[in-house]
Amino acid sequence: MRRHGLLVYALSFFLVLLPGLAFAETSPVKRLALVLGNEAYTDLPPLKNALADANAMDAALRDVGFEVQLVRDADKSAMERALIDFRNKIEPESVVLVYYAGHGLQASEENFLVPIDARIADTMDLPLVAMSASQVLRQLEGTKAGSIIFILDACRDNPFLGKDGKTRSIGNGDSLSRGLARIASKHTGTLIAFSTSPGDVAQDGKGGNSPYTEALTAALRTPGQSIEAIFKDTRARVVEATGGQQIPWENSSLVRDVVLIPQAGGPKVVEATPCDLAAAHPSDPERVGPSVEYANLDPQIAVPACEAAVAGDPANMRFKTLLARAFDKAGRGEEAYKLNEVAMAAGNLAAYHNMGNLYRKGLGVKLDLAKAFELYLYAAERGHPEDQSNVGYMYFQGQGVVQDYGKARIWLEKAANQNWGAAYDKLGLIYLKGLDTKVDLKAAADNFQKGVDLGDRSAMVNLANLYKDGKGVEKDPKKAFDFYSRGARLGAVAAYVNLGNLYEEGRGVDKDLLQAAFWFTLASREGREDALEKLRATRAVLSEGDKEILQQRLDDWARGRFG
Repeated sequence: MRRHGLLVYALSFFLVLLPGLAFAETSPVKRLALVLGNEAYTDLPPLKNALADANAMDAALRDVGFEVQLVRDADKSAMERALIDFRNKIEPESVVLVYYAGHGLQASEENFLVPIDARIADTMDLPLVAMSASQVLRQLEGTKAGSIIFILDACRDNPFLGKDGKTRSIGNGDSLSRGLARIASKHTGTLIAFSTSPGDVAQDGKGGNSPYTEALTAALRTPGQSIEAIFKDTRARVVEATGGQQIPWENSSLVRDVVLIPQAGGPKVVEATPCDLAAAHPSDPERVGPSVEYANLDPQIAVPACEAAVAGDPANMRFKTLLARAFDKAGRGEEAYKLNEVAMAAGNLAAYHNMGNLYRKGLGVKLDLAKAFELYLYAAERGHPEDQSNVGYMYFQGQGVVQDYGKARIWLEKAANQNWGAAYDKLGLIYLKGLDTKVDLKAAADNFQKGVDLGDRSAMVNLANLYKDGKGVEKDPKKAFDFYSRGARLGAVAAYVNLGNLYEEGRGVDKDLLQAAFWFTLASREGREDALEKLRATRAVLSEGDKEILQQRLDDWARGRFG
């Protein structure tokens, strides 16, 4: 059964939909921006810098060529009218930007922009008194705009926080806490940039603007920077300004490199090639276009696409490392090695990462964990986020290097500062087990939560364990079930086992032996002997009809995962 939890979130994200238009000084298309700033709430706590941040964005956007419609302290009617007026101005191929600063709420995975006159007594009130962020996006997508930019700089505090520091409930006992929901878009070419890690609270800062807005508006005005470089610059500024307490992060599926203010004599656009689209690595600092997880990389598509790219531009090291990655997935280790060797000589960090992977698994070379560690360390010292996490993990496990939890934590924190989800998971384990530090269950839970927010399946399982046992968090079998379910959908075998146990025992979910058998089957197929024993016992009490249903569900699962 779907629960109607209401979550307050603190975020700012930048969503760019770029089907075919470049930002350039000579671009003939119209640039339009709607900037909304809500601060003087009547039923919720007022905000400190929402109007100042809206004003700052207004000025920055005008400086880079946008025609701006600024709306301040708007009630719901005024927000709706502003959106209608703005939408009517949009011409074909326009560059369209909407920025919102104010309180934001999430209910049942839907985000809402809160007008200043909103009175919220129940989650059911939200669609009536607030504006759905996804509806706003759909309104913009229904136009003929060439590009759509949607920026949400939502509340930096929890407006339902009680004096005791605990989040109060509204309506039906729905719990409020920090967090956000992602906005899905059917458009390709997106970049989502958050002012802080999901679930965290962004800071207002000590000056007239929040650290994020101050950093972003400065980065926007820097000539020659691509959109992704702008956000990397913004993140570095915010981390420094907040002492590492606030870490912006981004998800990108851009298919071209876009420059707001082209630098004289510099390139205006770098387009993603079929090779980039087929093999781009999530952590590659030189990535162009959306990333492809290793599990989803298809060598049948990536190898010919990247071979063509290398043939067309032999001096481009990015294409060589992408082809090496495709060869790796195809099991062609020796060919991958040769390409990485060439790219490494040119100083390409992705090649060092790729080569580390080859030595770590012994593909095309003799397995050598010490050599893998050396290669990862080279890239990690130069800012590669995944290799910072790899170095931390290898120190954590004592793989290829003497085990050292203190050094592990240092490198994992570096990776976490660049929003690498697996790093947060391992930091959580360090605090959970008190490895070279005091046991700190709250810190463990906080780190697992950050890993969860970044999509790390292991963190989902570990956070679920805490909720199941009541360690560092209030015991909550339902939340444990939810996090196990999320991890299971991403293929976490430990989540399969735990879901089977919860269904078998009726904890956090209604008792259901058929469902228990389903999860025990999946776990046993992955070699979990404990799950196999449970499966035998559970199947023994199922009827023949139940066994047929079980097989159908297993078949459906396989089709869903493998096509």
